[in-house]
Amino acid sequence: MDQVFPEVRASNIPGRAKNALPVQIRRKEGGQPVKVEQYPLKKEDIEGVSPIIENFLQLGLLRECQSDFNIPILPVKKPDGSYRLVEDSRAVNKVTEDLYPVVANPYTLLTHLTPELTWFTVLDLKDAFFCLPLHEASQKIFAFEWESPKTGRKTQLTWCVLLQGYKNSPTIFGEQLAKDLESWEPPPGEGQLLQYVDDLLIATQTQETCVDWTVSLLNFLGLQGYRVSQKKAQMVRQTVIYLGYEVSAGQRTLGQDRKEAICQTPKPQTVKELRTFLGMTGWCRLWIYNYGLLVKPLYALITEWSRDLQWTKDATRAFDQLKKALMSAPALGLPNVSKPFFLFSHEKQGIALGILAQNLGPYQRAVAYLSKQLDTAAKGWPGCLRAVAAVAINIQEARKFTLGQKMTVLVSHTMSAVLEAKGGHWLSPQRFLKYQAILVEQDDVEIVVTNIVNPASFLSGNMGEPVIHDCLETIEATYSSRPDLKDTLLEDAETWFTDGSSYVVSGRRHAGYAVTTSKEVIGSHHCRLIHLHRRLKYCLNPSPRAGKRKEINIYTDSRYAFGVVHAHGAIWKERGLLNSQGKSIKHAQEILRLLDAIQLPERVAIMHIKAHQKVSSELEEGNMLADREAKDAAKGEVPDKAVEAAFILDRKVSIEGKPVYNKKDKKLIKVEKASYNQEEWAVTKEGKLVVPSYLL
Repeated sequence: MDQVFPEVRASNIPGRAKNALPVQIRRKEGGQPVKVEQYPLKKEDIEGVSPIIENFLQLGLLRECQSDFNIPILPVKKPDGSYRLVEDSRAVNKVTEDLYPVVANPYTLLTHLTPELTWFTVLDLKDAFFCLPLHEASQKIFAFEWESPKTGRKTQLTWCVLLQGYKNSPTIFGEQLAKDLESWEPPPGEGQLLQYVDDLLIATQTQETCVDWTVSLLNFLGLQGYRVSQKKAQMVRQTVIYLGYEVSAGQRTLGQDRKEAICQTPKPQTVKELRTFLGMTGWCRLWIYNYGLLVKPLYALITEWSRDLQWTKDATRAFDQLKKALMSAPALGLPNVSKPFFLFSHEKQGIALGILAQNLGPYQRAVAYLSKQLDTAAKGWPGCLRAVAAVAINIQEARKFTLGQKMTVLVSHTMSAVLEAKGGHWLSPQRFLKYQAILVEQDDVEIVVTNIVNPASFLSGNMGEPVIHDCLETIEATYSSRPDLKDTLLEDAETWFTDGSSYVVSGRRHAGYAVTTSKEVIGSHHCRLIHLHRRLKYCLNPSPRAGKRKEINIYTDSRYAFGVVHAHGAIWKERGLLNSQGKSIKHAQEILRLLDAIQLPERVAIMHIKAHQKVSSELEEGNMLADREAKDAAKGEVPDKAVEAAFILDRKVSIEGKPVYNKKDKKLIKVEKASYNQEEWAVTKEGKLVVPSYLL
């Protein structure tokens, strides 16, 4: 190290990047000068930062000024008793333009290291941001008030260099250093240089190469005007601490200091303290299996209306388990993009969980533990479809490490079959295409269906056996309105079409619906319901009633009605008529009637047919007839709000007990000159039954 340029070693004089132009800070459009008064400081804090300010004035890092801006300073006491001068720049951050943060992702930065790189050097630049000058026009933005404890004189001071606390400082400095490093030519030998803002890591195959690279880089940095902290430098070692990670040949672990600092944190008492704790543990989530499940009870404590926390038994248990998991966190393998990856994926309690691993002898070594919540819509899907969503999420997260290398995904569900057969019932077209692109159309992904459900079995190298679980059968049995409900045509069964129409004329709603075959009208009806434009989607209701003990095919052009009977209705009923967000669903009673009516036929198939198609087949002819009859029914006289009409069917209807007609039904019976049979059903002269309105 005798060959190192002496000025690169940190001293009391900060460096100055020789190729850096003065940094200009731009305000947002309409951004006004901010004036935040200095809040009171303790005497010891003032005395602690006073020598620092005097030194910075002498070095030209600070200067006196008169500015329409003012922000407070915040003296920070270090563990060794010394002080750091920090400005509270939050007000300035709000009125200045945002820069896109082109900073390396610390989660994936180490993917560039191969197992052959076994010698390391870590360099930390001293007072790195001070190496970049501020443009004179931008200096007044960071002005602050200062009263000298020696003279009592008050004045405004401002920065002449880039400072800590400004939101864009890491991005600005990181870009400048990266630009300078482009002109550095490393000595011969295999190695890699990584940069994260002002932290540099050299990794090489041999000790000699590591020494050569370290000397060369130190000399380059010194000549460019940067300074390196001798105290923090880790020179030519086989194990180093970089970004809080302990890095060695082919693997990384959490640094012991980081783990102990988190685990010594007392139980948070406020929402702010809990968020801070979760932020610290979130940085370590790649090392904690089932991290999302562990922190779920803790996030449940956070509410918008309460500042203080009300700890529950589950939350206390989760807090303790999280600390234990952190202290026992394993070493993770560094991703080797020259070897294939394996991803074990599953879903639990609305959280996508995964283990990304690579072969190490006969076993799999974990590269990362993945954990991410499903969105609100996906949480309400059937379990097999939630597994599809989880796989899509895990693949996207895993690609940050695989960098396009081949990845075999192990999952206990038949992804393609579920997506193709049932995806249309639950997924929007955009989401369907997204999942299809991720799961089916990518060359780097191979999905293997396995019976492995235990991560330990996966890491032991066991690839499992083909799965016995039938996803399609499970979804149909669990979420369909009835287990044998079909969405394909039944042979030798009567085929009906249903449609509805609704519009407003002069503030009055006209609505009606119809049930037809392809040639004739089974029934049509004018409705009085003021919001029937949505309730018409339940026009399937009368048809299964009329088809009791019959085999029947029913076509509807309503995707909503089709989705209710095939996908959503049963799960809504199971949840107590609540959606996935816990809110009451609309038209709950109509849905319950529909679900009851679906049970009446011996066999039933309900299919979706596109609306407003040209008539070129018998199906389209029937759909057109139902559409036309529904519109004609809606044109009928708008009944008074107090009038309730009954629906007339020429089929038999079976219900428990005897029919009950209200006054409005009896009015219709009188108009139709109907008579009562032995079962007390009203029957018209044509032999049609008058169905009580409560059954509609």
